[in-house]
Amino acid sequence: MVDLWKCVGTRRVIAIVDVPRPDTLDQILLDLPIMKKMGQNVHVEVTPLRRYEDFATDVKARLSNN
Repeated sequence: MVDLWKCVGTRRVIAIVDVPRPDTLDQILLDLPIMKKMGQNVHVEVTPLRRYEDFATDVKARLSNN
């Protein structure tokens, strides 16, 4: 777990996690108590994130190759 945020006034939690593989995230989610009890009512949206520094390095490398 990198960070955890609760959205005010809504039933929404934003979690930022660092996992080695996507199936690890599935395993974590399926073990959560809320998923075991109310999984059919839980909506999970996953967005992969990339460190900005890594992105900037990649862009600079691509620009210098052209």
